[in-house]
Amino acid sequence: MKILFITFAIYFSSIQMQSQNLSIDELSSLRKKSFGNLEEVLSIKNWSFLKGDEETTEKMGTATFTFNKMEYNDEASAFLEFYYDNSENEKLCNHKINLQFFDKAKYNNYVIRLKSLGCKLIKSKIEDGNIVKIYQGSTTTFQISIVSEKDLLGTTNTTYNLFIMDNVDYFINYDEDSTLRDLLKERIENEKK
Repeated sequence: MKILFITFAIYFSSIQMQSQNLSIDELSSLRKKSFGNLEEVLSIKNWSFLKGDEETTEKMGTATFTFNKMEYNDEASAFLEFYYDNSENEKLCNHKINLQFFDKAKYNNYVIRLKSLGCKLIKSKIEDGNIVKIYQGSTTTFQISIVSEKDLLGTTNTTYNLFIMDNVDYFINYDEDSTLRDLLKERIENEKK
């Protein structure tokens, strides 16, 4: 009887852990959803809404979700920020997702999956003491940042950030190659006319 109980406990724990772990494929799909649809999918996977900011003419709207959030403070196993822009140019699908997590195995799995999807490492650098790597697929850019900081006790904590955006958005707003950025901005302006 005891073995049966342990078997069921392990089985249900593994199901819960599977449902909480968002894959690269799921994150890419979530980026393209409306806020309402995104919230429903995350809720089913045991994510909780933490806070949101409305979109303005100056900035994108944001919605922050947590996974395994502590009951009495804002510490969590992972944070997901959804950036949305309901601008008139729907072609851009200007939604972005940033996933912050603390698990090195999850980081390794994400990198392996990006490579298996055919994403190429187009840039890697040290920026503000952190590792930044940019992978690009045919339509989507994935920026991975590895941040190590010491806490008050001198213990080093590592945080992983996975920022997902459309390639056009990356070239216009984040790429340092101004020639390509300027060409894309000009093309978008011409499409508006």
